[in-house]
Amino acid sequence: MKQWAKRVVLFGIDGAGTFFEQTPTPNIDRIFRDGAVCRRALTEMPTISAECWGSILHGVDCRRHGLTNWVTGKRPFPADSPYPSVFRVIRENRPDAELASFCEWGNVNFGIIENNLGVYEVNAQGDELIQAALDYIGAHDFTLIYFHFDIPDHEGHAHGYGSPEHLAAVTLADSWVGRVTEAIEKRGLLEDTMLLVEPDHGGTPPDERGRGSHGGDSDAEKYVSFFAAGGGAQHTELHDMLTRDTAPAILHALGLPIPDTWNSRVPGGLFADVPENLPRPEGLPVRVEEPRLKKAFGVFEEELAALKPALHLPFASFDALPEGTERTGKLYLVDGLRGKAMRFDDGALRVPCPLKGGSVSFTAWLRLDAMENRMPVLSVRCAEDGSGWLCIAATGEDHLVLSVRLPDVDKIRHMEVGLPAKRTGTWIFAAGSFEAEAGVAGFSLNFEPFMRQLLPGKRVMGDGKHARLLLGTDDLSGPGQRFPGVLEDVCVYDKALTDEDMARLKAYYVG
Repeated sequence: MKQWAKRVVLFGIDGAGTFFEQTPTPNIDRIFRDGAVCRRALTEMPTISAECWGSILHGVDCRRHGLTNWVTGKRPFPADSPYPSVFRVIRENRPDAELASFCEWGNVNFGIIENNLGVYEVNAQGDELIQAALDYIGAHDFTLIYFHFDIPDHEGHAHGYGSPEHLAAVTLADSWVGRVTEAIEKRGLLEDTMLLVEPDHGGTPPDERGRGSHGGDSDAEKYVSFFAAGGGAQHTELHDMLTRDTAPAILHALGLPIPDTWNSRVPGGLFADVPENLPRPEGLPVRVEEPRLKKAFGVFEEELAALKPALHLPFASFDALPEGTERTGKLYLVDGLRGKAMRFDDGALRVPCPLKGGSVSFTAWLRLDAMENRMPVLSVRCAEDGSGWLCIAATGEDHLVLSVRLPDVDKIRHMEVGLPAKRTGTWIFAAGSFEAEAGVAGFSLNFEPFMRQLLPGKRVMGDGKHARLLLGTDDLSGPGQRFPGVLEDVCVYDKALTDEDMARLKAYYVG
């Protein structure tokens, strides 16, 4: 196999999307003037950092590598995964290779790149990160260096993607590309080095609060630019490229074999020996366990009119959230079972939900992406002082807990149920209810009752006028507690759901 380059540098610019065309990038324009460019490379869905960087570095779609923002911050990537990172492939083929990773987002070094490879890793911000890289380049030859620049994504969340602040951050990242490239050139290493620039995703323009987001499938979120120069890269326009094709491109440039477990391929036309229109390999098969929902659905409120939900959140868009909803942290709209769903990593929603008082229930489709310790999922609060509430939480990967707090009763009642098997990554239909007249709380999973418990009181919601629905981090969450999961079709009801009601819901969803 021909080796096109002795070394590769991948500049990862988080949240830059295709916005290079909207702001000055003199260094990228100069460096890649005679190289290859793809102006609409398709990234992963959901368009979230861990999913996207995981695919770029591991050469597979996000269903296979299984990385999320939460997972990457909690545990290292398995050293024996069938989906090795490009770093691991290089190490296994060239044991003495010098490998380095300089990241503003430390999750890449901790949870995306395997921890047993001897990669030189630096986690720092801005000029401190660049100076560390310049020092390293001045003293080392290398085979692969990866950079993660986070500032465009930070400004995109804070001010909207495409805002002046976001575009200025893209231009700043461009200056860092220029400084690193200049250092490589001064060492006399540039001639046989391939340089790559690639974002993980884009993002949405400023909303009514002047903020941006990502995670969805709009063009502004799912398409990114890709630049390649040196190391055999041809002067060409690339088409039909997925961002996970970057990993095999790196290996091909270095003359190394591409794992047959990857479902990616070298972009056609990037190198002289790679023709266009080659089929993308399927890689290892992946099993995704999901409920078998009906193919056709009516309108929820019409088909289930007898249930009369007081609040229904289908998560069609951020703009469709009820008036008065408070958003905190990072939230993402992603594809759900049959429509849009809300992804919660470190974010939360507080939704006004005035109720009649007395009995109350809620239902939701729930997917736990990763669980450690007890994590809040959703809760209904009755009053400003939080004296009464109904809450569902997750404990580990195979337990859910329904907790009920009655006003004027000190003891909180917990109903913990074990699931048949570890359910991480699969969808569950969960329902919790409190029947005021009988003083009974009930918990159902996948439309079947799991547990009912008599409580020492018959009042949980008070007058219901100040009720609110909390999704993700709630009032009782401890430090560091987050809900790394997805919710779809969340409903709150002014009644306790009966067995007949659950049968109606089951007929609506699964027939």
